[in-house]
Amino acid sequence: MSGDLGLWRPRRDFDPRWVPHPVRYVQPPGPLASNHIYRSFTTPIPHGAVDYDGYPTTTASRPSSSGRDYRNVLASPRRSSLPLSPPTRLGPASRPPTPPPQEVLAGSWPPPGYGYDSILSPRDADDLICNGASTFKGYYDEIPNAPPGSRRFFAVMESEHYQRTDRAETNADAFRDISLTVTGPDDSAFPWMSLEQPCMTYCFGKYPGTTTLNYYVSGYGCTNPTVKVQGPVKPKKMKLISILDRLTKLELGLEEEDPEKLYSYLYGTLIHDPDKRSEPHKDMHTQIIDLITILSHVDWVDYSQLKNQVVAKFFDSMDPVRKHHFFHQLLLSSELYLRIHTQGHTDKSKRQLLMQLPPKIAWDLAVAQRWLENVGIKREQISSSQSTFSFELHSKKRQKEALLRFANVLKWPNIGEVQYILSETDTAEKPVEDRSADAMAWFTGVVLPGVTLPWLLMNSLIDCDRATGEALKYLTHMRPFSGFQYRAVTYWSHSCVVGRVLGALRGVNTIAGWIGPCNFSPDLKRTECVQVRQAPVPAELQRRLTTSDLDSMVRRTHPLGPSQEGYAVKNYDVLLPDFEDVSDGIRVEKLAFEPIRKQDVNRAKLGADAPLTFDATILFAIMGNSRPLKLKYDVDFIAAYPCYGGPHPLLRSYAYRAIKPDGDLLTLDKHPSAASWDLQPHDMPTLTLGHSPPHRRTHSDPYARTASQPVTSTAPVTVIEALGVSDNEVFARAWCASVGAHAVVANTHSTCLACAIREALAARVGVVIVTSGGKKAEGKGGVDG
Repeated sequence: MSGDLGLWRPRRDFDPRWVPHPVRYVQPPGPLASNHIYRSFTTPIPHGAVDYDGYPTTTASRPSSSGRDYRNVLASPRRSSLPLSPPTRLGPASRPPTPPPQEVLAGSWPPPGYGYDSILSPRDADDLICNGASTFKGYYDEIPNAPPGSRRFFAVMESEHYQRTDRAETNADAFRDISLTVTGPDDSAFPWMSLEQPCMTYCFGKYPGTTTLNYYVSGYGCTNPTVKVQGPVKPKKMKLISILDRLTKLELGLEEEDPEKLYSYLYGTLIHDPDKRSEPHKDMHTQIIDLITILSHVDWVDYSQLKNQVVAKFFDSMDPVRKHHFFHQLLLSSELYLRIHTQGHTDKSKRQLLMQLPPKIAWDLAVAQRWLENVGIKREQISSSQSTFSFELHSKKRQKEALLRFANVLKWPNIGEVQYILSETDTAEKPVEDRSADAMAWFTGVVLPGVTLPWLLMNSLIDCDRATGEALKYLTHMRPFSGFQYRAVTYWSHSCVVGRVLGALRGVNTIAGWIGPCNFSPDLKRTECVQVRQAPVPAELQRRLTTSDLDSMVRRTHPLGPSQEGYAVKNYDVLLPDFEDVSDGIRVEKLAFEPIRKQDVNRAKLGADAPLTFDATILFAIMGNSRPLKLKYDVDFIAAYPCYGGPHPLLRSYAYRAIKPDGDLLTLDKHPSAASWDLQPHDMPTLTLGHSPPHRRTHSDPYARTASQPVTSTAPVTVIEALGVSDNEVFARAWCASVGAHAVVANTHSTCLACAIREALAARVGVVIVTSGGKKAEGKGGVDG
């Protein structure tokens, strides 16, 4: 990717229809209101879900449920009776209206004024077929300084808008730190402009347990290229007190107006000037090069590596050598960061430099930026010869409010204890930031972009609830397929297939990478961490996306199909899910876990309470019978992008096959790509008569094929109509996890069937799950354990 934004397209033209508009939603009143400046470009948009901003404030009274002997605390009631904060919705001026189901929006086909044999002009076809439909584009970029063939993949909507997004809402300003812009405006939402790849802004889909098309596609690119940078030069040695003193001064910025002073400190104290006698490095450009060379030395910590991304383990270390090493590296990184961002450098020159930096140096700059924005250093003189330094946490209040929001959305069972600890009114209690390295990282705000934020957040919540004991201290981003049971409910990481499947249940929420509260499991202890075994989807079941797939994405999925001089009406159908024949005979019966025989060999080092690895199974009660589905594969569920003005016509060459959870799906025990169907397929654009699967209603029924005209075909997209109770969708997701099928999840209130099928084709995914979000009669308390 070129560092010059102006050269990034024609291949990627910044179509104003796609450019995400600024978020126009009003910040909810109360403790979450903040003047904090957004530093990352995470801009998920509220999508009509209940906004939990009515949570209780912190309290100075410890709740009775948090007695000293937490083991004797009675079990919490079922989730259906857990207290829930009063829901508050954003006003109509700030939130788009919730669209009615696509069935209500349905028009007719052929459209008024046209016959079945009519030919539409390109302009009329665009108005009648494409207006409001989702369209998909694929991109890829070469990674600078990486081995040949290293590319990053992206997929975006041609017309993304703040009222139409497939991403989850952010919920709190602090959660925006999950992503970081490398170049461009801080509120930019282009996935190719983030430091972390895939871009975490696009990680969480708008429905619990889902992701986005872009994040799914990005996973097939090169996300962590090997770029070896080993500089031979070391900096000058410095005492820790001198390092901290300089960091204190850097909070006010560089002495740009005094280049001589700037040069004198850098080369007199920090590093060596190899050309001091002949041509001193007084210009900013050569100083930047020298600092990059110094930071490239192998002795420095590489923060681009996952194992090093909990920064507090370094600056809050009990090892004085490790702590000294961190602050020395931080000082060099801060000097480099401030020089790059001086007023004398244009945005274009900064882009050209930053886009070419090796990952190790780019992540050094991320550490410096997060430190300078969130932590201050205060020096106090103890005596004439002694002084001490303390840290000022500028973002601690914001981090506490975000943590409380997190706990309320997840309906944390012991929320009263959390409120009490966060109030910090009890002098006998530890400060919240001193409870663990994860808590220190979270409450200081020194959180690196990427996958660590959800784990820092959850571990900080656990640290603020002493009733969790020692059993939940093993959660880490290094073992992402994890979750835990606590007081008769379970919570799951977004990476864990159990959470991805149970996220479909009504009453289950998702926030900042966690899904819950979910089903209780009798196979687990009352408080226990769980690691789930989930295998990658085999290559024979899911082909890898390639650059050719991205190049052809528009052509393969365009609503009109191949470009023509005229478009025949008979080659399109308007389709609707079967809302009439909806069965509610499926229920989640049990969440079961069986420990695998061969446990992790490193488990013994962690202690007797270290989490076991389990195989997860969900048992379903189906019309009096029990049906187990083992959650075997690491499958993704892609939240379908919203369309408007639907349902849209679907070109017949986009083949699909519709089945029901309590029908054909019960007898299908293998990946749909391996199944052959006797059906009337939607895959023959040359047919002269309209057609649909027998049970499906269309708007071309007068021309529908009869049952005496069967055609045998292998359908590339299987549509599972998981309407009715949310258990139907859970069953559909669990089936996908059992056979290794990725799926697109489409809610009928926001996405029509045609657009969902085309999105599945864009991702080369073989399944679409159609849902209506469950029934209101199920309530909002989740699933009883």
